[in-house]
Amino acid sequence: MKKISFYLTLVVLLSSCTFSPPITLTVSPYFDTPWEEVSGKEMWYKVKWFNGDKVETIYMDKGVWSIDVQADRDSLLVFAFYPLGDMEPLGGFWEPGDNNKVWLFPEDGYFADMLISAAETYPSPVSNISIKRLKERISDLCVINRVSFLSSLLEGNIDDEEIELYKKYRVPLDGVPKGKWVSLYSHSQSIFVSDVFDPGTVPLFPGVYHYTNFERDLMLTITLDENGKYYTRVSSPPLW
Repeated sequence: MKKISFYLTLVVLLSSCTFSPPITLTVSPYFDTPWEEVSGKEMWYKVKWFNGDKVETIYMDKGVWSIDVQADRDSLLVFAFYPLGDMEPLGGFWEPGDNNKVWLFPEDGYFADMLISAAETYPSPVSNISIKRLKERISDLCVINRVSFLSSLLEGNIDDEEIELYKKYRVPLDGVPKGKWVSLYSHSQSIFVSDVFDPGTVPLFPGVYHYTNFERDLMLTITLDENGKYYTRVSSPPLW
């Protein structure tokens, strides 16, 4: 799939009197989504990022695959790409000492989204997080209980408290129309529902998940909370 780059200059001011040379970062998804691969169509994205001071938002047209960001602040930068504006995000991070390529992954999407939302009101605690040190404790960010983590972050207890993890639940697929349901992201398995066999269940961590049945032109949305309560909805897919 042919992609082009979108160039964006992000000016991040240092809080001290010493300025270091800026570094240009290229930020992009690590791979196409399964929806793009199956449909042959490209998506547009809403992009949000925390630049160390505040949260910025732009929109990327179809065919635009990356943004170039000039950063000159010694703090954490957080990026989230939202397919079609409001689908579950891809997430990525940059810290001082990292190279100039930032890859975005679905496994990091909800955690990045949580940090960006928190930074809109509380930028300082977010800017001081070390994702590297956090991943030394918990390698997979999608298992972290985001509500509990945010509470500890704002109270300044991240390094002192045990990190609470989500439990994975099995969501029944009763009532889902038959056929192949392609997950938006490859880390969530696609679903095949047959009218011969029991539809079974799909294992998920808390969050919102989208699947498309391209033959029937339908979208399945599964919403799962941290207590295992779930809601499924079948609707028409978004236009794109």
